[in-house]
Amino acid sequence: MRHGTATVITRILPDALVDLETSLTEAARLRTALFSGVPGLHFARWAIIDLAPPEEATKDYRLLFAADFTVPGEDKDARELDRRLFHGFVAWLWNLRAHEARAATVFDDIYRACRDYPARGLAEPDAVEAYLLNHRVEATTRHVDFAYRFESPEDLRESVDVLREVNQHLDARVRLLAETPWRGGRGELPHLHRELRDVALSVSSTVFDAGWSKRLESARRAAAVATLTYPFHRYVSALPKVGVLRFGLWLRRSKEPPRVWGPCSPELGVPRSPPPPTDAMVQNPMVHVARVTGGPLAKKLAEVALPSVDKRLSRYVVGLNLIQTIHCARWLLHSEADGTKHLIFLSNYDDSWEAYIDSFVDHTDVRAFLELIWSHTDGFPAKTRGFFPKRKWWGGWELRLSVEPFKAWLRGHEVPTRVWYSAALDGGPYQRHSLLLLHNALRLRELLSRERIDRPLRDWAARRAFAAFLSRGACNPGRALLRFPALVSHSLSALSAALRERWREPRRMPRVFEPTGLHPHLAPEQHAVA
Repeated sequence: MRHGTATVITRILPDALVDLETSLTEAARLRTALFSGVPGLHFARWAIIDLAPPEEATKDYRLLFAADFTVPGEDKDARELDRRLFHGFVAWLWNLRAHEARAATVFDDIYRACRDYPARGLAEPDAVEAYLLNHRVEATTRHVDFAYRFESPEDLRESVDVLREVNQHLDARVRLLAETPWRGGRGELPHLHRELRDVALSVSSTVFDAGWSKRLESARRAAAVATLTYPFHRYVSALPKVGVLRFGLWLRRSKEPPRVWGPCSPELGVPRSPPPPTDAMVQNPMVHVARVTGGPLAKKLAEVALPSVDKRLSRYVVGLNLIQTIHCARWLLHSEADGTKHLIFLSNYDDSWEAYIDSFVDHTDVRAFLELIWSHTDGFPAKTRGFFPKRKWWGGWELRLSVEPFKAWLRGHEVPTRVWYSAALDGGPYQRHSLLLLHNALRLRELLSRERIDRPLRDWAARRAFAAFLSRGACNPGRALLRFPALVSHSLSALSAALRERWREPRRMPRVFEPTGLHPHLAPEQHAVA
């Protein structure tokens, strides 16, 4: 199972903006019909972005489509993953068109407002698929929460259903547990473990499928390999280049006074991306567009720093460091024909907008990365000494990024999401898939998939986790990165799997000379057993 992030950016025709906005409003109402039948689709959105410089009066509007999905297989090629998504998407729309569904007509209406869309639309599905593939933009850096790396939307829904059914079962027999207390001993938990396994099987017969466990182990092996290779990418490849580029930018820094940010700044009046209509605290979308300034050095800095961060983000198995509210996020470095580059940031998160941004600001590593990437974009606020200045060890003043100007800048460059689809909220029976809930369900499913937990040493960690779930009603999500024993174990298993795969490859047999005129007594078809 592989996770993909597809992005399509198309140019909007000059006189079609009003019709496009009308079609997107209707598509937001028909989002379930548009996307619910696309295989493996977790999230999808449409937004209208403006890539014209702020000083120009004319606008350069583009239609942005973004999707997060999973597809079976181990193919790592991003273009092939996007092609499989577009094929499933267009096939679903073509089926809707065959049944004369309004959703298929809305899709055609949306992209007929864009340049070079096939004239016959979905009547030529291959042409539509090629159109989407030709306008795709590959993500430079992405963060995919661990739960989405190996689970399809159906797997996530099944895990959450198991968690809720187990909680209801335990709530129903809470009196019995109070009358017969347990202390989490090795001899007291196995019977309750088997009982909850039966409860899980009553929800779905495939909850303990061996393929799910294999996909889980494969995702952990990939995180272990990324953890081992990340220091090389960071300290050998990325950091020296980033240091040289930052020094060059420091030498060429502008001598102009920093921009003054006040309470009447225009960024404070720009509307933010509206929350989903069904739930304002779970799975909210965000689209942010900023033009890269600072000349060729700033563009090269973004090109060097973002791939290293992509390797770093693939190490995490729980959230993003201490931030456990981001489902999926990506950074796109979009280039224009004239050399202009825009940094496009897409995210979907839990909790409120203010809490989401505060989690960035409060985390030192994440804040430093955002300052490095966004510091050379239009209107990014300059660092100040703050209300309580501090001196560094060598006597200079310590400069910090002020929170409120940073939030005002984010609001000023944020783009409203016109259509937002979530497989949990819109793709079936309504479920509130917060990230903490997903990790809780994932851990419980992993515990219940074990056939036994009574072995003294081998099941010691599982018994502790199971006892913690019974005590608090929630599993401990664990560390953001794999511990050293697990890191070594998964790395060795990945190496051994690669060696076994290499050993199983068929060896090339030596060619045997067969003179002409000599034929075997039996034809190949005659060797088959009837």
